[in-house]
Amino acid sequence: MDFSALIFEIDNILWATPLIALTFGLAVIYCIAIKFGNVTKAKLQWKLLVNGEGSETGLSAFETFCSVAAYRVAIGNVGGVMVAIMYGGPGAVFWMIVTALVTSAIAYAENSLGQIYKVRMDGQYRGGPYFYMERGIPVIGKLMAVIFALFCTIGVPFLVTGPSANNIGQAFEMSLGIPRWVAGAVVAVLLFLVVAGGVRRIAQFSTIIVPFMTIGYLLITIIVLVTHAGEIGPTISAIFGSAFGSHAIFGGAMGGAFSYGVKRAVNSSGSGFGETPPAAAAAETAHPATQGLVNAFSVYVDVAVCFCSGIMALVSGCYNVLAPDGSDFIFTSSDSIVGGLAAERTANVLWVQQAANSSIPKIGGIFIAIAITCFAYSTCVAYYYEGESGLAYLMRNASNDARKKVIWAIRIIMPIFFFIWTLVTASTAWAISEVMFALMAWFNLIALLILLPTVKKVYDDYMQQLKDGVEKPYFDPDKVGIKDMEIWKEINADRIAEGK
Repeated sequence: MDFSALIFEIDNILWATPLIALTFGLAVIYCIAIKFGNVTKAKLQWKLLVNGEGSETGLSAFETFCSVAAYRVAIGNVGGVMVAIMYGGPGAVFWMIVTALVTSAIAYAENSLGQIYKVRMDGQYRGGPYFYMERGIPVIGKLMAVIFALFCTIGVPFLVTGPSANNIGQAFEMSLGIPRWVAGAVVAVLLFLVVAGGVRRIAQFSTIIVPFMTIGYLLITIIVLVTHAGEIGPTISAIFGSAFGSHAIFGGAMGGAFSYGVKRAVNSSGSGFGETPPAAAAAETAHPATQGLVNAFSVYVDVAVCFCSGIMALVSGCYNVLAPDGSDFIFTSSDSIVGGLAAERTANVLWVQQAANSSIPKIGGIFIAIAITCFAYSTCVAYYYEGESGLAYLMRNASNDARKKVIWAIRIIMPIFFFIWTLVTASTAWAISEVMFALMAWFNLIALLILLPTVKKVYDDYMQQLKDGVEKPYFDPDKVGIKDMEIWKEINADRIAEGK
């Protein structure tokens, strides 16, 4: 068995039904535990998002929201949606949206935990799964934390950037004829320029690019919908008919629609991977639930981009669908480029580029290439910070000077790996990335299951304060029975003293 075949085999084992069931099942449990606050508190989430303020130590709520959105809105929101449609039919888009909304409860949980167990280090707040594993889980927590931090430090900045780099190369090669290595080299240099500035430059960059790229993607989607207005009704019918097994052509793919919709949604949003807590922990806030709610709100950005990608491909007919048994295609596109990919059994961003080209010839595909670059680039910037945070945990007892030197090594090596990934086979890049994320998901989801009571207590405390008329709830760890949280006693010292 060669290396690629081995990676694909490991990928299939790790992403089998147990992991999908654990993710979806835990998300439902958390939805119930926090009384569906992840999707019913949109007004509160928006208020917290726009009103949060930063400090010298911590970032503002909006800065961390954009940093978290940069993780969520990635190449999986485009290419991943196309994979789901090919294997699951149009109904996969419906189940992707449902899954993203449900798993936002996990996003709430892991981001609030990132805040609960954060520490001060290097003049900023640091947090993440490794901190809440070590400090919140007895006996095995420290071992889990070290292994997870190694995944973050080695795997995330160097291995999971593969699909992003690869799809950037593909997109510009197809739309402008630019060689992959040229696009990879340019973006690698730009990547270094941002990550070299650390968390504050990353946050500033995210607040600019995330709103820009999301609004731009919505606008191109509207243009595609307007020019294919006659296909909107039949497309919506196909999505629901495929999702619930009643469509004449795609009804038989209902099982695939659900399984691939869930899998790709989980992979796209990253809920449960433990990616976003380090960024969430960097925020300045008086209560951990605040940042949990704000970052759970980022799921709406994720849902919007996934829906845009799916609807553009479907209304334009730029997609192919495999039969449930994988023997042949039950639908192939009339578009020569997309239809030609059926022979290779490949689904990627080219589908969306052709969908855009069907409405705005040539320019549409170029715009999608630019959008994909923004998505992938911002995600890789966020991946760097996850690697830095994992390293900071592993070297927390080292000198500040030693820690900074190793962090700079990551800043230099990561762009080099990004460039190399531009030239690697797309399927191999996706498989390696998914293996890394699956390993992280198993560790983090088990931790979230164990820490469910802690998350619920903190959420209930926040909501009770709001109910009691407290305009800006604050966190007193002793009040909810969480010990050794001196950082929160310092942050809220005055208010805790007033309340006693």
